[in-house]
Amino acid sequence: MINKAFKLFNQKFSEAWTACIVAMPQGDLTVVSLKHAMIASKTGLLTGLAVVATYVMCKQDHKWLNIWLTGLFVALADFITHPTHYGSQWTEAAVTGLGAAMLAFMVESFWKKR
Repeated sequence: MINKAFKLFNQKFSEAWTACIVAMPQGDLTVVSLKHAMIASKTGLLTGLAVVATYVMCKQDHKWLNIWLTGLFVALADFITHPTHYGSQWTEAAVTGLGAAMLAFMVESFWKKR
């Protein structure tokens, strides 16, 4: 179970970090800085911990639940870790959560089949 939790943390951290690093500068990766990477790391850390805690408590490993929880926890972590860079206060968090959910879907559907 520890190996599964560690693997799950790494996967969810990566998905959250990637979605956050793309959403913060609104897709313009030429302006990404170390500050962006640190903020994305905080979002990834919170997301990874939340998903692992949920996995340990519920012992559920379903594809669609993982995708939904990834999007939800990334949106919440993004909202908590920094103010929005565009739109209303929830806009960036929602975009980041949606991006992470799409990444989680791709990982669950395509890469895990290999």
